[in-house]
Amino acid sequence: MKSLLLVTLLLISPILSAKEKPYTIDSYLPQININQFYQEEQIKPNKSDFIVRSSLAMSNEDGSRAVLINIENLSSGRRILEPEQLIVLFANGDVEILTSLPRKTTVAGESSVNITIELGYNMYPVISVLASNNI
Repeated sequence: MKSLLLVTLLLISPILSAKEKPYTIDSYLPQININQFYQEEQIKPNKSDFIVRSSLAMSNEDGSRAVLINIENLSSGRRILEPEQLIVLFANGDVEILTSLPRKTTVAGESSVNITIELGYNMYPVISVLASNNI
């Protein structure tokens, strides 16, 4: 019985030690004009009633990136935030349209919410998160 417990613990210990590493805050991100970066494909977010008021870049030791954004609904009516309404600009000039959000986010009219968005691994830091009203 003890040997079975010991074998089980030995098999589980590598799984338990492979925990996700916590994020540390990289920096507050100023709004950057995306048009100042050369892009062959002129990637832009879908038009919306949202504006990114502030964003904070985060990363961990493994190179995973995330951002904490404060986004405001400029409309007087309730709106649903869709991932295609946001783009992320990286330090090497790459621009990515988001493909998903952590949850369905409905924002009441003329109000704002904070959202943490996981971006996965990227060698380059995030330098800006933009909605169509930021461009």
